[in-house]
Amino acid sequence: MTDQELIDQLKKGNENCLQQLYQHMGMVKSWVGQNNGNEDDALDVFQEAIIVFYKNVMAGNYELRSKISTYLFEISKRQWLNQLNRRKKYENRQSEVGIYESINPEITRKGPNLREYLEKALAKVGEPCKSVLEATIFLGMRMEDIAERFNYSSARSASQQKLRCLQKLRGEVSYDVIIRLK
Repeated sequence: MTDQELIDQLKKGNENCLQQLYQHMGMVKSWVGQNNGNEDDALDVFQEAIIVFYKNVMAGNYELRSKISTYLFEISKRQWLNQLNRRKKYENRQSEVGIYESINPEITRKGPNLREYLEKALAKVGEPCKSVLEATIFLGMRMEDIAERFNYSSARSASQQKLRCLQKLRGEVSYDVIIRLK
């Protein structure tokens, strides 16, 4: 299907043709991987790019001046660079104040072992998950504020990201280990 045919199909309401866009994800994966990201990061920014593309097509704000793959790559690239900038800003703020000591004294009351265990688990899930989980769990931020702070398209997107991050964190945490910590 040509780019113009894809746009025509979308305008007719055929959202199934969006699946065809995933053939262009390889270049995004490669670029994100070369710029401090992983495959999950690439998938997240590429999906956000598809959403932006779709919204622009449906609103009549998209003009076919270049290939759709180029458009998606540029959006993905911008999204990833924004995430990297947010991470850097957030990491700088967190290095100034130890997040666990300043925000959740209950964790520190259970001892340094639990705090260290949770810090390691959060570090393993990586960014942006670590920052999103800290903002929602420890800072108690609302999803609307998370969406704005981390540049997600909506509170729903932020909530979905939080759920994906919680799933990653659950994979890193063993409740048996937590129970045995002092």
